[in-house]
Amino acid sequence: MASAAVLTRATRELVHGRALSTEHAFDAVSALLTEQAEPVEVTAFLTAMSAKRATAAELAATVRVILAAARPVPWHGPAVDVVGTGGDGSDSVNVSTVAALLAAAAGATVAKAGNRAATSRCGSADVLEELGVPVESIDLVPELLAEHRFAFLFSPAVHPVIGRLAPVRRRLGFRTLFNLAGPLANPVGLTGRLIGAADRGDQEVMAEAAAELGYDRTWIAHGHGGLDELTTSGPNRVLVVDGGTVTETVLDPAELELCPATAEDLRGGDTAVNARAARAVLAGAAPAPLLDTCLYNAAVVLHLADQAPDLPKALDLARRTVADGAATALLDALARTGPRSTGR
Repeated sequence: MASAAVLTRATRELVHGRALSTEHAFDAVSALLTEQAEPVEVTAFLTAMSAKRATAAELAATVRVILAAARPVPWHGPAVDVVGTGGDGSDSVNVSTVAALLAAAAGATVAKAGNRAATSRCGSADVLEELGVPVESIDLVPELLAEHRFAFLFSPAVHPVIGRLAPVRRRLGFRTLFNLAGPLANPVGLTGRLIGAADRGDQEVMAEAAAELGYDRTWIAHGHGGLDELTTSGPNRVLVVDGGTVTETVLDPAELELCPATAEDLRGGDTAVNARAARAVLAGAAPAPLLDTCLYNAAVVLHLADQAPDLPKALDLARRTVADGAATALLDALARTGPRSTGR
């Protein structure tokens, strides 16, 4: 069946509220990512899928299509990622990105996936670029992981087929299937993941899809107050994916005596504002609510990276990394690895 016909048939099914089979979803997303797919067809499919809401089978099939088309990253050592779906409306500082840097400075190898801003004023690529970290050179990833334990995987460079959809996605103005698939589609063979989901329904679908994909040591977190990261404001719901099963747990920051953060405490701004906040956290000079939020997320990443047996020890390790200057030293070292990208 021609690609256009496959996409049209899939869109019709979605409009009527019917879920696609794994095979049909795989074929439809494959057709969506071809150069022959017309913007109107892409718009119709993504809108219909968002209205129906993706199933775990549809999401897992999408991830498989994306990974099959991804640029290979020749890294065979351990690595973890910390990333969110976005769309929580908080306009917060780049907590996941700062947590990734903290975790790398403390001993984890972090292959941080991300992109430029879409649903906020400053994306992970934007803030790292402002900090002087290379963001668009995928060829540098293995070298950076080996030498510094941190590398950024810029989504349009790693997944060029998805990059072609960027103009349509920006014009749609709402989260699509790819906001859920992206955090699950890191091409590095990860040994652990912390993924934030702004919506509880998305959290459940992502966890089920991760289990279907065979992922282990994957924590899908829905932060207190609806954030797509762990927060210190109250208990966080976490779905743990391991061995093909999904179990639910609650992470209560009060058990670690972390300073509670309000939405205002975490609020960011433009790229320059968020970069200043990131530097302050890495130097241990940020206000306690913001600092503890970033340390909390970093602690989970360190635990998933087998750098600490439990969260209290992981949190202690993250705090020491800030106190002894290792976090700032990592940022300085990364900034010396290459010229700043000028791509926007």
